[in-house]
This record gives sequence, C-alpha cells and structure tokens, in this order.
Amino acid sequence: MIEKNIQALLSGVNEPLGNKLLNFIQNKTCSRFNIDENLNIYDKTHNVFMYENLEEELNFFYQSILEKTHRYPFICIYGIGNALLIKNLSKHYKHLFVFESEIELFILALSVLDLSEELCSGKIYLVDIEEERVDIQLLILFDMKDMFEYLSLYEMFVNNVYYKKFYEDVWHKADELCEKNIKVVIRNLNSSLCIGFECYSHLLQNIPSMLESIPFQRILSQRKNKFENAIVVSAGPSLAKQLPLLKAYQDKAVIFCADGALSMLEKEGIIPDYVTNLDFTDLAMKFFQNKENLKQSIIALECATHPNVVRSLKAENCMIVLRNKALYQRFNLNDFGYIDTGTHVSHFSYTLALALGFKNIIMIGQDLAFDEKGNSHSKGFSYGEQFNGEKTVPTLKTQAYAGKGEVLTHIAWNDYRIKLEYFFACNEQKAKFYNATEGGARINFTEELSFKECCEKLLTKEKPKFELPKSLTKNRSDKLLVKFKEKIQKDQENAKRFLNDALALKQILENILSKDFILPLEFLEKVYQNIENFNHSLDTDEFIQDETLRGAFAYRGKLISDVLKLHIKDETHFITAYIKAYHEWLLYFMEKLEQKYKSLSKV
Repeated sequence: MIEKNIQALLSGVNEPLGNKLLNFIQNKTCSRFNIDENLNIYDKTHNVFMYENLEEELNFFYQSILEKTHRYPFICIYGIGNALLIKNLSKHYKHLFVFESEIELFILALSVLDLSEELCSGKIYLVDIEEERVDIQLLILFDMKDMFEYLSLYEMFVNNVYYKKFYEDVWHKADELCEKNIKVVIRNLNSSLCIGFECYSHLLQNIPSMLESIPFQRILSQRKNKFENAIVVSAGPSLAKQLPLLKAYQDKAVIFCADGALSMLEKEGIIPDYVTNLDFTDLAMKFFQNKENLKQSIIALECATHPNVVRSLKAENCMIVLRNKALYQRFNLNDFGYIDTGTHVSHFSYTLALALGFKNIIMIGQDLAFDEKGNSHSKGFSYGEQFNGEKTVPTLKTQAYAGKGEVLTHIAWNDYRIKLEYFFACNEQKAKFYNATEGGARINFTEELSFKECCEKLLTKEKPKFELPKSLTKNRSDKLLVKFKEKIQKDQENAKRFLNDALALKQILENILSKDFILPLEFLEKVYQNIENFNHSLDTDEFIQDETLRGAFAYRGKLISDVLKLHIKDETHFITAYIKAYHEWLLYFMEKLEQKYKSLSKV
C-alpha cells in the first residue's frame, strides 16, 4: 500500500515528500508511533492513543467540518491521523490539503489506506511542514487556477483532539504559513488588477517594434553556453562599495545590469553586456540618457514595458522579449520568446542569465531593504538615494544578509524576495547563485559570499566578444505582423461574442432579481445551470484565460465566497443569494472585458 501511495507522490505530485518517505522506509522504522488493527495510533512519547473512541471521534470531526464548509471548493486540515477522516472528507471537495509535521504519521497513514488516486488527481495534497521549500509549495498551490479565486474561504481545521492537545504550536505554525502565502498571492492578484490592462495595452502597441528588434532566439543560438560567469547588478544601497571591484573584473564576467543601476556603472566607465527593463511607466527613460554609450550592449526590454521607452530605445542593439505566459505565447511569435521576466527588473536579469546557460550567477546591489541611513537605492541613482516611490509602501523587519540581525524592508521588496527564492530553489540544479551584495536582506537558496571572494574564486578567464545578431528581414517581420493582426481581429470577434452572452445573462438575472417573491427551486436550478455553463465557457476559452482578466476572476471568487460563508442551508435561498452575487460580478466583468476590447481596437 505504501509503495503505491509513494509512487503517486513521485509522479510529479509532491516529489520531495515522496523521496523523504522512500528514504525513511528503506533506512528506518517507526520508533515513536505504531498503529493497531483498528487503525488507532499509539504515541509512545506521551503514552496515549490518538483516538479515545475512534468511530465516535471520526464521525464528530467529519460532521463538524462538513457543516462549516458546505459547498466549499477546498479545505485545509492539520494532521493526517490514520487518514480515514481525510479519505471520507475528500469526496466533498475539489481539493483537500493535509498538513503534517511527523514523518512517521505520514508513513503509518499511507501504509493502511490507498490514497493514490486522490493524490494523483490533486484531490488530496499532503504538505510536509518540515520541508525546506514549504513556502514555495504553498505559493504554487494557492495560486492554482481553481484555488486563487476562493482564498478568502481559508481556515485551518484540526483532524482530532490529539492534535489539538499535543500539536497546538505546530498547527498554529502551519496556519501562519498559509496566511502568509495567501497574502502574497492576493497582493499579486490586486497588483494584476491594477496594471494588467495597462501591460496588455503596452504589449499590443509594442508588437510591431518587437518584430523589428533582435529576436531572443537568435541571441540564444549565438551566445548560449559560451561562458560560465555572470554578474547581475541591481541598484540597492550596497552597490556603490562594489563598483571598484566590478570595474577591475568587468572583462572577466558577463554583466547584466538593471536599468536603474546603469547611471552608477556609467560614472565608473563600466559597460554592461545586457541592460534589462520592464517598467510599465516611462520613468525609466531617465536611466537611458546616455544610450549612445551602449552600442555594443544588448538592451533587453520586456514586451509590456512602456511604449515611450520602446520608441526611445529602438535601435540595432534592442531586443524585446516575450514572457513565458499564456497571454504572450498565444500569438505564436516564437522567435521572440519566451522567458519568465518576473515583476522586478533584476528578476529579468537572473532569468536571462540562466536562459543563456551561465553556471555561476553573482548578484550585487540586491539589498531589497533600506540601509541604516534609510536609503532605498545606491549613491548615484537617477531618482535619488531616497526614492519617494519606496516611502509609501508598508514596511516590516526581515532577516539581514549573513544572518546579522534584522533590516527594514517593505512589502513589495519582501514579496519580490519570496519570488526570487522560489526562482533560485527551482533552478539550483542549473546554476549556482552567489549573493555578494554584502548588505540588505538575506535571500534563501543563495550562497552568501563576499564579492571579492567571488571574483577571486570564479573570474579567472576573459569573457568572449560577440557581434550583434541581426533582426528579421522586413519580409519576414511583415508576414508575422499580418498574422498578429489576424489574431487580434479574431480576439475582437471573440470579445464581442462574450460581451453579448454576458449581456443576455445579465438581463435574465435582473429579471429574476426584480421579482418581489421567491421563484420555484426547479426554475432557479435551471438559471444556476446557465450561470455554470457561462462560467465553463469563460474558464475554457484561451482568449478570456490569457491572464489579463485574472484579477476579475479573483473578484468573482470573492463574491461567491461571501455567499458560501453565509452557510445557507435552504437551496432556494442559496441560489437566490448566488444569483445576486453573480449579477454584481457580471457587471464588473463586462466593464473589464469592454476595456480589453478597446485595447484590441487600438491596434
């Protein structure tokens, strides 16, 4: 039984836990817990059985949890127990997340019950809270398409009385972990709601310029795996002290420079090999005042950067890159993609360096915190060392570089640090990431090493010189532009069709809501089915699901969750409340889809 369950985990569902369990059964035996023929677990440390009255307790927690989560799409439970409660509850939800800290309890539960089908399908997900990358796992899970809409329903339930008594601190820790990661996902959703349409509009405006720029695939074919050492330069307060050493070693490392750090490098006579930019405002134009000094550098722009920046930098050495997201991939302009540019400019530098096959990636100026004088940026930053834009964001304390106390950061930097840690953890087999910032916040999954040590240890060879790759021929880029415009035309037609369908549904819902009496359940169920059919067509359409409207779908989930939290038992009253909430969302959705349609019309 346990081999079957472990194989399910190893099939891509949760490999770290699968490997941990496999290693345990090959090398160890359960010394603290054992399980009897009635599936009751004995804890030798506390000399107690997990269940005083197994059947009664299982039934109580089953009914109690079910009552509090009627119609919920997911629940979270601390403690796997003997897995009977988990197995029984799982049939009522799309996802059931089980948190556990004791490897022996995982082993015993998975030895007696077959959960392989539920594990493979994602219905049950086991979370080992002792796993080093548990934050990363939770971010991925809570950001799933059928999860992020309903995060306001989150609550941590406890499997039984035993866990409440002996594991109170641990389940509180699991609860805090979930709350923390849910907040990150929600902040990202709120951000995409604010800037999603702006970025979409920028992308559509920038495509013609992109087709005339250097294709990313040509850079890869010419330069990938040609050198091992890269330095990623960010504009944090610690950068200034590293510049003399960077100047001395600039011929022995390929330099990726965030646009905000460019002016500091220019003053030292350091010419970067790549300059990255992804600003959705045109503030970045100030960074490129001396662009004539960059004729041999590649200026790498994310495809949704501000069109004014694109227009001002259009030149032979400009490369506009498509992100590795559905929105950008659906145009089939594969020569120009695809890369995870992230939401911060240095993230773009790291992913570009990784895509080009660098094995040692050294970071400097990546403070992600204020220094002791309250500076947000390095001396020489174009907008000043105490950039006003950083002063309005809520602050918090985080662990300092090298574990030396704490430093003051803010929420946006802290969220970015979490995303970076996710990126570094996922790619540790491909490259070694050295944090040579020597200041700011600690970034996990990097090796902290002084910049001097990095240079002496790694930078021993001269870097190669490259010619600038050519852009596509005019004939080729014109053909791609025609195909792009055809796709836009189809998208416009699709948007119009969905707007018409939404309008028709809106009128049906308004007709129902205008009645001052309760309609028959049979009729309401048909209307509910109409809503579900409309939802299905939205959720399966590639144009609607290209992530521009992600924030709008999060709002749909929030409104529906508010209805679910009322715990309405009567089906007629529930559907009526559901219709009211859905009508509110439909008005909002139509407004956002109209906005998207207008962006298409401007192309």
